[in-house]
Amino acid sequence: MLTVSSCFIRNFKLGDNINHNLSVLALLYHYYNGADENGKRLLCKPIIILLVSIIEAVLHDFHSRIRILTYEGVANLPSEIILYVRSKTMKDELEKYIASARKHDLVASKDAAFYDLLDELRRLRNRVHIQNINNFEPDDFNAFNNVRKAKAEQALEKTMKTLAANHPRPSHTQGYVSDFRLPWDAHY
Repeated sequence: MLTVSSCFIRNFKLGDNINHNLSVLALLYHYYNGADENGKRLLCKPIIILLVSIIEAVLHDFHSRIRILTYEGVANLPSEIILYVRSKTMKDELEKYIASARKHDLVASKDAAFYDLLDELRRLRNRVHIQNINNFEPDDFNAFNNVRKAKAEQALEKTMKTLAANHPRPSHTQGYVSDFRLPWDAHY
């Protein structure tokens, strides 16, 4: 079990919902850890979908924080990035959040492969609809696999840890959302 500070969350209710979904994931991981290989493969799809949905929620919250909290600002984020994000209208579309994060290296990756991974996970998450329009393996059983599950864990962990370390909110705004408990051992 890994705990990441929630110090970067703007919307406290969204933070509570992230924690709720992490609780759902903890239960899925409980079943995953006790399952045989076939059972583990069956649980990969709901686990990956939730992991990527949480990444989207975190990126949505961070972009909303940049746009809305004009007085508070965002620690360690250059003013030109703040102005750029504030000038854009973004709906809840993970593709746009990833493009913005890539353009400004918001997750401090310094590696385009990380943002490529986020985009691959976004397309995979959209496979929740079952039809294969994003050119993954024809069978869900193969598209949602243990390797991609681990990559989704790493992506969420890196995103949360980076935002917590590099862009915390002022101390008087923290403590309203419980810290995030990720149901796996640290990758980083």
